[in-house]
Amino acid sequence: MADEKIVSDERLYDYLRTYAKSIKLSAPKFHITEGTNKGDNYVSLVCRGTIEGITEDGENKKIQLILKTTRTLDTGEILSSSSVTNLFQREMFFYTEVLPIFKETLKDRGEIIDRFPILYNVSDESGKEILILENLAPQGFVMAKSKILDYPHLRLALRYLGEFHAYSFITRVANPTSFEKLKMKEHMFSQQLADNNSDDKKKDIEKYSKLLIELVFKALANENKHYSERYQRFVENMSQNLYDSVDGKAVEPYAVVNHGDFWTNNMLFKYDKENNPYDLRFIDLQLSRYASPALDLLYVLFCCCTQEIRSKYFDQVIHEYYETLSRYIERAGYDPDILFPYEVLSEHLTKFGKYAAGMATYTIHAFTSNDVEIKNTYDSDVLQDRIENDSFYRSMLIGTFKDLVDRNYI
Repeated sequence: MADEKIVSDERLYDYLRTYAKSIKLSAPKFHITEGTNKGDNYVSLVCRGTIEGITEDGENKKIQLILKTTRTLDTGEILSSSSVTNLFQREMFFYTEVLPIFKETLKDRGEIIDRFPILYNVSDESGKEILILENLAPQGFVMAKSKILDYPHLRLALRYLGEFHAYSFITRVANPTSFEKLKMKEHMFSQQLADNNSDDKKKDIEKYSKLLIELVFKALANENKHYSERYQRFVENMSQNLYDSVDGKAVEPYAVVNHGDFWTNNMLFKYDKENNPYDLRFIDLQLSRYASPALDLLYVLFCCCTQEIRSKYFDQVIHEYYETLSRYIERAGYDPDILFPYEVLSEHLTKFGKYAAGMATYTIHAFTSNDVEIKNTYDSDVLQDRIENDSFYRSMLIGTFKDLVDRNYI
């Protein structure tokens, strides 16, 4: 493609040379280009790589890959380099430990439908982490055009999420020894991790949080005052609410492996001739965690959907999620009414609604932004201008937090 930007980072070519050698590909040629648009990815540098060479059988072979590595963080971003390392290690763990456990468990129980790209190789050297993954673009998988989901995209996403969550419930009873390995330690929201931040980083986080909270209050200023009052009560204990929400031990025996960052840009869709989404792959498992299944649902419903979509389809897509989860549990020979009753799901949605409020506070400005520069999603002046002049951003904040209050989630 004419608009592809060639990447000259020599370390990426070194990784490809090593990988080509490991699969005994001779006379390899390499081509690396930028893999995402600016603003599509907040932590990683994502590139497309192509290797062309000759196999041991003398055949020409072309391999299309995604190279995912750490990028240099801009000053002012709220993630430290150690946090980025933790995120990469978590994604490596997902591909090298979690998925193999699911596949082994489901091998004789209907098998899993792999909704994730193939992992070809990893390096976990600190500061030089890299994942070499399957490039799904040649199969027709692409990002949705809008970061805010309409019903067809949401319905497909939640059906496949139900399938994915079912694998944890099945593994819990079918392979309890391996299931213990899935109980991942929280790597993003915990008091211990917060305490380990430097004083400067704590100040950055506090300043950024204060700004985003202020923007929510500005959005709610002309609404009935009880919305602002309820949000005020929430923010007084927001950090602890997030810490409590991600505690998998507190929801046993109903905790599962969550995607953890279940939003639009972490899904790749495939479309039919009428441009309707009919297939899906999940990517970016850096925030995968062991927690209530409700967290993934709440995140996507309150951070990536309009108030109109929730008002029309909230109950419907929750039922579709649960029907799919139940079908896969039953196919494996177990009873969903025992492993994860619908009543428990409903209780969890209410119990962990505060998680949705926290994530909405931190993400809606980014998910509604068309700015290609990542640094602008953190810029105070830009955000203050948007709350005044960006009607869609403002309406998303109003709709999300009014719905959270009206549902008694906060």
